[in-house]
Amino acid sequence: MALPQLVSRNGRLIAPADAHISIFNPVIFGAFGVYESIQLCQGVCFRLDDHLQRLADSAAAIDLELPAGLETIGRWTHAVIAANGCRDALIRMFALGPTAGNAPELFIWPEAPRAFPPELFQQGVGAVTFQGERALPHAKSLNTLVNHLARTRAQKAGEHEGLLVDRHGCVTEGSTSNLFVVQAGVLLTAPAEDVLAGVTQLELLGLARDLAVPVEERPLPLADLARWQEAFLSSTSRHVLPLVRIDGQPVGDGRPGPITRRLQAAFERHFLAEIQRGQPGSTLP
Repeated sequence: MALPQLVSRNGRLIAPADAHISIFNPVIFGAFGVYESIQLCQGVCFRLDDHLQRLADSAAAIDLELPAGLETIGRWTHAVIAANGCRDALIRMFALGPTAGNAPELFIWPEAPRAFPPELFQQGVGAVTFQGERALPHAKSLNTLVNHLARTRAQKAGEHEGLLVDRHGCVTEGSTSNLFVVQAGVLLTAPAEDVLAGVTQLELLGLARDLAVPVEERPLPLADLARWQEAFLSSTSRHVLPLVRIDGQPVGDGRPGPITRRLQAAFERHFLAEIQRGQPGSTLP
């Protein structure tokens, strides 16, 4: 069954063909909106409350009023999942700011889940760097031009991801992922104020501390690449994906490292346990 069959617009179910806005809508010119992506697995939204809170935080960062409270948006989410009859999907949310004569709008719909070849998780992937920064790192806004350009450069190079490098020469994050690096046995990720915090990223930081892996948030100069022993990407769809080369240069020995493997296994155990429990703490319909 192709997804979506139905889309939620402010809680009202509509046909996908009706889920559109005018090209004259000023929201387009100002990118005045935020978005969120959530993994639905076996009928359970992984960390739904965390994703909804990030949606609210992103909206607040750009002074965008959501059309309803998070509890109501949670109900809308469950309703559109039920209406589409799906158990495994990537749930998309687009929140658009108000315009003259129009209230804020929130579209929610399921897409086919992102699937990556299993060998990528075993062998690792490559990335290229791209000089650019998010306009507002804390807001998951619709202004994703820099991300798009980084991702396009990676695709043209035959690599998996594009990594953003800021004006100081530091790698901040991927076009659609967070970056972790292991250097001198310490797990590093960019400072929270410089990146869009990922739900998966935050889960991994907690798991690393549980495993007694030293963790630090600090800038990641690209000039230190030769000193990086390991690296990996994290995101809603990737979970933990080893990163073994950047701009053609191997990371460490060019193979997934032991800390990456430990966190990869730990996250999968954690994820499956959350799904099997049905996340009793999540927003329920």
